[in-house]
Amino acid sequence: MQDEHHRQGRRAGMRISRFTIALAAVVCAGSLSAQSSPKAAAPAANLNQLMRSLFFPHSNVIFFTQRYDPKDVKPASEPSGSTDPLTGVFGGWEAVENSALTLADSADLLMTPGRKCSNGRDVPLANADWVQMVNGLRDASMFAYKAALTKDRDKMLQASDVLATSCSNCHNKYRPGNVANRCK
Repeated sequence: MQDEHHRQGRRAGMRISRFTIALAAVVCAGSLSAQSSPKAAAPAANLNQLMRSLFFPHSNVIFFTQRYDPKDVKPASEPSGSTDPLTGVFGGWEAVENSALTLADSADLLMTPGRKCSNGRDVPLANADWVQMVNGLRDASMFAYKAALTKDRDKMLQASDVLATSCSNCHNKYRPGNVANRCK
């Protein structure tokens, strides 16, 4: 009888040990999973700030080519301290190429979850036309990049028109005159 009681106790202890090991494995796996996928930080800039600090200045580098040849732009007296891409260390046509690529890659920033418009509304990421317009900006920027590689000002006139149309399409819908109506 004592033997039987002893065997039952060992079986119960083994069941508890197996349960404890399985529970520990699940807890550890969950902990590792939580560590490997940190929550994305909220965007620092609202849409208006992003437009003014990134899209507007880099678009203007593209639009500059409508009237002027970037090869004729003189470098700043201290190019490494220049705030104008055209007069900086990587100025001239290289600045035009870089600005077009910056616009293309930055289109993804317009799709960042949690970004707000200047009036506090969420950027309309779920709207099909918003996604289409963001893709249009990316395509227009790559068109400008390819034109800049040719250093052909006639192609840059066309690229400027394509980029301006892309910007206008979105602005006409999502940035009407009244700030309260933005991002509707």
